[in-house]
Amino acid sequence: MNDIYDKYYDKLFNWSKVKTNNISDAEDLTNSVFLAVFEYLNKNITVEKLDNLIWKIAYNLWCTKAKSYIKEKTNVEFDENYHTYENDEMIDKIIYRELVDNISNMGLTQKEEMSFKLYYIDDLSLKEISNKLSTTESNIKYYLYNARKKIKERYYE
Repeated sequence: MNDIYDKYYDKLFNWSKVKTNNISDAEDLTNSVFLAVFEYLNKNITVEKLDNLIWKIAYNLWCTKAKSYIKEKTNVEFDENYHTYENDEMIDKIIYRELVDNISNMGLTQKEEMSFKLYYIDDLSLKEISNKLSTTESNIKYYLYNARKKIKERYYE
């Protein structure tokens, strides 16, 4: 187990930092991944490729945490007198609220906007979204990719 930890810690931690943009959250995510991997390995299930298992667990945990974080942010009430510059978390909440409230102003196509809302806000799977929008899962992945790209471009301008 120590060999696995030593081999993958730096890679997982750096990946987690990119995904979470926060060192504390990156540490939590990295530790959650190792905990899940070790629990899985303790079940004595044969694993053909450990690398695939670790990254699949990491990705799934990140998706779960990201979706719950997004849902949590949509229910936040803001105090108009609060000075946002004093707290980075409040800034994140305001940015997310603006994103949700103004998604139609992000330059997304109708399919991209619908896919984004269904995936990130309604927490539907790719299959559920593809059924709802009468298209393929690969098209939904494409719409989500484009939506994220356009949103990032808008915020990094």
